[in-house]
Amino acid sequence: MPNIEIERYLMEVLGLHVSIAPWPEASELPFYLQDTYEFAAIELLGQRYVLLRARDAEQGASELRKRLDKLVELSGVTGIFVAQEMNSYQRKRLITQHVPFIVPGNQLYLPDLGLDLREYFRTRQLPSDKGISPATQALLISALLNPWRTEVHPAELGERLGYTPMTLSRAVKELVAAGLAEVVGKGRERWLHFKHGPRDTWQRALPLLRSPVGKRLWLWPEPQLFEQARLAGESALAQQSLLSEPAAREFALSAEQWKLMQHKGIQLLPRQEPGAVVVQVWRYSPGIIEGDRLVDPLSLILSLQDVHDERVRQAMDDLQEQLPW
Repeated sequence: MPNIEIERYLMEVLGLHVSIAPWPEASELPFYLQDTYEFAAIELLGQRYVLLRARDAEQGASELRKRLDKLVELSGVTGIFVAQEMNSYQRKRLITQHVPFIVPGNQLYLPDLGLDLREYFRTRQLPSDKGISPATQALLISALLNPWRTEVHPAELGERLGYTPMTLSRAVKELVAAGLAEVVGKGRERWLHFKHGPRDTWQRALPLLRSPVGKRLWLWPEPQLFEQARLAGESALAQQSLLSEPAAREFALSAEQWKLMQHKGIQLLPRQEPGAVVVQVWRYSPGIIEGDRLVDPLSLILSLQDVHDERVRQAMDDLQEQLPW
């Protein structure tokens, strides 16, 4: 695996200019380590690390953890395991053993730096002024979750969400500026052409995306709420995984739906009460997928990305496996 792939990946996801170089101290390590791994030196945020690539056979997570501990004991430098690819089970085992790893273009786990960028959805949050707008995010998710087409007319993406031509035009500009798509002409019409497949588009877009949840409120469950809202948060995740239902059910409404319910006199609670439900007010419509009583899986992933409960993270891994790519 060329070092340039790692350097490019770290630049894309972290904005870090790094340089990977040979690690001279490798020649001083025991032969069993030299025979098992290729080594390279790297500096991240002012700290020295060593990249390890397995020469041959795959190793178990516990054995790799022991060898990283030995590396620290002998050299005083923390090792980072580098792999060309990694399945969900391998990733979970390495994280359980607190083994730092990088899979260029896909996954990154560096607990010493507080970084956990897992496949699809673990990513740092960029300031909102550097991300795309909520409307553009909704349009992109709509494109990803509907039958994928490389070229699509913007009006088709916005039809279900009810966006104006001005909003659609701005969304197209943002997607082009983000490097995710380009505009192509078909007769007199302008179509949106995505440069990558759905999986790559999602991963490249992640640094620009944020949670759709604007605020969380406590309400008494009322019929009008259940007619309008979609199941969200851990409640929606429990419907699609082995996660247990949370004590308080969670629902999502758009800002427009919430305003309408306020006009109808729905009761807002100042704090959590037994029997109350949580309502998330979203920055865009939770109804991206037609005819479903759950919020869409990509927005759900984004809404839960800062939850650190291991049960939730495991369930999110399970949901990831169900994505339509």
